[in-house]
Amino acid sequence: MSTTKATGFASGSQKKKKKAPNKREVAASKYDEMKDKGLPEFNIFIRIKGKEWVPAGSMAVERSNLISRAIFQQEAELLKGAIRLYPILRKFKDNLEYGYRLKEFPDEEVTVAVLPEPTIGDKVQYAFTKAKEYFNSVTKNKDAK
Repeated sequence: MSTTKATGFASGSQKKKKKAPNKREVAASKYDEMKDKGLPEFNIFIRIKGKEWVPAGSMAVERSNLISRAIFQQEAELLKGAIRLYPILRKFKDNLEYGYRLKEFPDEEVTVAVLPEPTIGDKVQYAFTKAKEYFNSVTKNKDAK
């Protein structure tokens, strides 16, 4: 009888792939860096309009007056995390509002975040983002054929 060793389809030595850093891990390390620099930290909240606030995360920004803009720039990620914690929010996606409070003052009222008027820079960035998404979708469709 001959003895053969089954090796499968892979080559003798397998190379370990480096995992790309998770978005949450990258965001967490960036948050820690900003916190270490002493930048203002905020607790972020979400609620169905008129209901109780529930925690949605934490955020650090360069200046306190930029917190509303930062919340709406990260709205998709905040909403994803909030829905993971509070699945009922999924039904009310169009009726949610965000709020914030400085971490160092937990007794203060939560301030409702207001979507700031877009600046010229925001509009340009939006146009570039849309163009990039369009070209990515075109090249993906081309590659699929």
